[in-house]
Amino acid sequence: MQVLDTAIHAGPGNVTVEFLGEGGEKIAVTMVVSDPLPGDAALVDRAKELMIQCAAFGGRSAQGSQDRSVDAVRPAVERPIDVGQDLYTFEYREGGSLRRLEGVELPNLQAVHDEALRSAIDLLDDSAAEARREGWAVRVRGGDGDVILSVDFDEARREKAAAL
Repeated sequence: MQVLDTAIHAGPGNVTVEFLGEGGEKIAVTMVVSDPLPGDAALVDRAKELMIQCAAFGGRSAQGSQDRSVDAVRPAVERPIDVGQDLYTFEYREGGSLRRLEGVELPNLQAVHDEALRSAIDLLDDSAAEARREGWAVRVRGGDGDVILSVDFDEARREKAAAL
């Protein structure tokens, strides 16, 4: 779906962000929010993050079964790669270990960078990963297995400080 517009509807204790597409298509994300309400841009960004997480981690597979294994993190509904999106593998450095998330589908390199940076900032907030916060935090491999970008902890710290 190509998003043509967004609409934000606030209710008591929650906000719904609607992504509106051509032909009347609509995706709605409802989030619990605190008072005061974050700005519209922050709400839209958070809704996008939630959709990415849902696509990567949840839902029923194409065969209709629920796969709960930790290694099975492909999007729930696989689409042909020829729709202008690529599959990426995100690698997260947490302390002395490495966590991989394979089969993440994003439309372009800017979206890949934004998700990697957001994830690196999240790792800064993770007290369990506090011991090793130098060097790369998140790196992304393309479909061929080569690293296409890397976000280090220093970049994540700078971005987090700029957002405050």
